[in-house]
Amino acid sequence: MVKTTILIKNLTPKKYNHEDSKSLLKIYNQAVSKGYTGTNKKIKLETHQKWLKKKISSKNNLIFLGKLNDIIIGYIRFENICFKKCDISIALKKQFINRGYGSKLLNRSISNLVKLKKIKKIESKVKKKNINSINFFLKNNFIETTKTKKKNSIYRYFKLNLK
Repeated sequence: MVKTTILIKNLTPKKYNHEDSKSLLKIYNQAVSKGYTGTNKKIKLETHQKWLKKKISSKNNLIFLGKLNDIIIGYIRFENICFKKCDISIALKKQFINRGYGSKLLNRSISNLVKLKKIKKIESKVKKKNINSINFFLKNNFIETTKTKKKNSIYRYFKLNLK
């Protein structure tokens, strides 16, 4: 399986390694504390490392890191890759949100994903209170799906159809 680091501006590539798990966990737990994830409990390092090891060893998941000057600023996870479609999750450190890094990371990650997995459709679910993510997906050509909207759901659903 190919592990890739996405370049943003003048970045040097670095493959994912076990040490990166701490940075990814910190970014994830930052989102948890804001209530943007499916859980309200922060994850402990040992639990996260077990989960991450399982994720990166699967052919149905890819994780791309966004790095700026050797610092991980965010990540994108493509999960449940099957039948030319997948789910996406993206997170950035708070100081890099609304500065264009997420869009660059997304576009370059999708390019690599399509080359590796021939994906045609990407789907996402976002908590309704996560306005930054909702605006991010809309800005990056995702379309909100009405067929998956559920009454009283705490999520909004988006998809991106690729050529």
